[in-house]
Amino acid sequence: MSSLNTKKIRQNADLANAVSKCPFGEPVADCPFIPYYEMKNEREQVTQIEIIPQKKLEELREFHRACLRELMKTRKANFL
Repeated sequence: MSSLNTKKIRQNADLANAVSKCPFGEPVADCPFIPYYEMKNEREQVTQIEIIPQKKLEELREFHRACLRELMKTRKANFL
């Protein structure tokens, strides 16, 4: 079993929830996180942060932040 307490995962901890589930319940059609949601295993999903290249993580972060800004205008968030 791989550790979730790695330097890379800690540095990208803000993406842990984003790879685990959509805070709005249903992701947008072009959501790049959908392949991670399909894993249906939170530990496996978060472990992907260790595998994904940092450049890709930054792209995912950018997408997630932009999506949050837009969806917060129209949907009720479920952050818990």
